[in-house]
Amino acid sequence: MGDTILSYPAVQQLKTLFPKSHLAILLPSYLADLWKTVPYVDEIILFQKKGGIGSVWEDLNLSQSLKERRFDLALVLPRSFRSAFHIYFARIPIRIGYQNEGRSLFLTHRIRRTREALDIHRVLYYRKLLEPFGKIENPPSPQIYLREEDRRWADQVLKDLGIREGRPLIGMNPGATYGLAKCWYPDRFGELGKRVAERWQASIFLFGKEEERPIVHEIQRHLGTKGADLTGKTSLLQLAALLERCSLLVTNDTGTMHVAAAVGIPVVALFGSTPPHITGPWGDGHVVVKKDVTCSPCWKRVCPTDHRCMELITVDEVEEVVNKKLGELNDK
Repeated sequence: MGDTILSYPAVQQLKTLFPKSHLAILLPSYLADLWKTVPYVDEIILFQKKGGIGSVWEDLNLSQSLKERRFDLALVLPRSFRSAFHIYFARIPIRIGYQNEGRSLFLTHRIRRTREALDIHRVLYYRKLLEPFGKIENPPSPQIYLREEDRRWADQVLKDLGIREGRPLIGMNPGATYGLAKCWYPDRFGELGKRVAERWQASIFLFGKEEERPIVHEIQRHLGTKGADLTGKTSLLQLAALLERCSLLVTNDTGTMHVAAAVGIPVVALFGSTPPHITGPWGDGHVVVKKDVTCSPCWKRVCPTDHRCMELITVDEVEEVVNKKLGELNDK
């Protein structure tokens, strides 16, 4: 989800380069919501991500389908072998992508994944794929385009929860797709939420995937009636619509973090095993809380030692950051 949102600027700039083109997005079906409202995309082509021997036939059928469409150019955003395979067997004449992962044979225009390329923000990393077209201007910020039906749904949720207008809404996302190494402790999220709710008379919205529900239950023990568990209860655009109603989001390094930034709300992001200058929230007004420890960034899914990168982040210092952001918003 996060990589999808961070690729928006590159896709938008591709459409700017070829304004009269028919621009189609090929992507797994579970990400469809994130593209269906994007105004510079003309078509969405979905496929199912499968494993095992059945995936080979799926890939060949997909490639044949693309071949029949006679596309002129393909920008291969993922770095996977499979994504370049699809495009090569579709016989698309111009195929641009990063050349690593054994993909050079499949590409006509190969961009090297140098150390420099790997050490820049993902928004700029995707923009580098446009280098064959010459100098590209600074990228626009990723933006999620919400429909009125999504906003009406969010309004109804607030009404059903009895949230009074004017009260601050604070979002929290305590999980992370890539693994526990990226996660601050649930009891600290809970204590933070309790303090913020009491000081600001705020309601706390807890976001995450269905499998992260046990984490959210632990946080709810601290929050009581001040917390609303929305784990696994939203589509991607519904998540975005609820985040748009929030004053800010406190989160680990997650896809939800990028959704929040793309709907224009400030983010307080807690970083440990990953580097914020590469995967942090894009844009102004966000705050990253991170400790300088020798083993970070490690990019590991599970910490093999003492999780010091997150252990050293205290509730007091995150509370101070959140209070400062809410104070700034109140003064506007």
